[in-house]
Amino acid sequence: MKIQILLSLSFFTVSLSSLACDDVGRKILKTFNKKYETDGKVLGSKPIFIGPDALRKQVSISLTEVVKVKEPTDIQFPPFESPFMFILEKAGDLILFDREKKTKRVLHKFPVITDSEEGLLGFTFHPNYPNEPKVYSHTVISSAGKDMTVIAEWVVENPNSYESMVLKNERVLLQVEQPYPNHNGGQIGFGPDGYLYIGLGDGGWRADPKNNGQNPNTLLGSILRISPTPESDGKKPYSIPKDNPFVGKQGFLPEIFAYGIRNPWKISFSPDGRLIAADVGQDAFEEVDIILSGKNYGWNQTEGFHCFTDGCNPSLYQSPFYEYGREEGQSITGGYVYTGSSIPELKGKYVFGDFIQGKIWAIDVPKPGTNQKITETIALGKWNLLIPTFGKDNDGEIFVADYQSGTIYKLGKP
Repeated sequence: MKIQILLSLSFFTVSLSSLACDDVGRKILKTFNKKYETDGKVLGSKPIFIGPDALRKQVSISLTEVVKVKEPTDIQFPPFESPFMFILEKAGDLILFDREKKTKRVLHKFPVITDSEEGLLGFTFHPNYPNEPKVYSHTVISSAGKDMTVIAEWVVENPNSYESMVLKNERVLLQVEQPYPNHNGGQIGFGPDGYLYIGLGDGGWRADPKNNGQNPNTLLGSILRISPTPESDGKKPYSIPKDNPFVGKQGFLPEIFAYGIRNPWKISFSPDGRLIAADVGQDAFEEVDIILSGKNYGWNQTEGFHCFTDGCNPSLYQSPFYEYGREEGQSITGGYVYTGSSIPELKGKYVFGDFIQGKIWAIDVPKPGTNQKITETIALGKWNLLIPTFGKDNDGEIFVADYQSGTIYKLGKP
């Protein structure tokens, strides 16, 4: 997600150089929290197809209401057949919803700060859950006057019981200071290799003023890959996979799997195990990347397939496989490769959307071993939604959230 900020000289008499200062930038972002609203161009529950979507292949879908929460940021399902849906609320509540009994309750309250894009942002399950009853959270908290991203492990007591399930025994794995309250990334998830992947943005403000995206000596602006198992010498509460690309390389932090990322607002794994990231752009382009070990994805030198700074050389960086521009939307929200049965036309396609415009699309994913540029887009309609997240259950069916109403919907056929 991104914040659009209007600065009025009647309120601020600061120079351009002082705007670059950390304290001023942080204050502006923390003070001017935008109230998100749809643009009013969609009426009722049916979608419309406007702009380029009107000329594209279209697939008709329906959105069926599942449950209502408040300002959802993520939807997760246990990695086994279960009636439970876990929904994250920005303000820190983890909602447990029983899809069979249609009941919900607050499973856990996380102490978070909610300025700009901060809050409760990510949640995932241990790959062997519930036999290994552990879950992982991504939150932003205030600590000693600093904004801190915290990745933590929790033990789940009674994981199969709606009534008595409890999160306890927090174990902090990783903390990262955030210079600004936007571009936090948020998604965390275990890959098929059993390691935990963490998406972190560039630290915020605009144009990456600290050059975090191109600095592999910071964890910001990167996709991290760690094991939650502590180091054998006890120095860290997690360990570094031996095949991480920068292990032992001077000037690179070993946790980094890939870097040059601006704000990975949702990452997910394809059925064949590839990591797909939707990276929110700044001024012109939103992009979708296949994240490969050791690659530099170009931010803040490139945006999409294009130069962001004058005189950049895009050939030096790993390119996305898909982009869209401002005529399409303003802030990408990544989704999932559809593997369900309700919408056969979407089988094997990556479903994603735009937070601001409420549009949902589907695209092909490049064949394994390639980074083929995808240019054909399937339009699923512009809806009266602010789309902060998608979810995917164990049947491969996809869910979408509306940030403004808090409604979680299931995608299906009309």
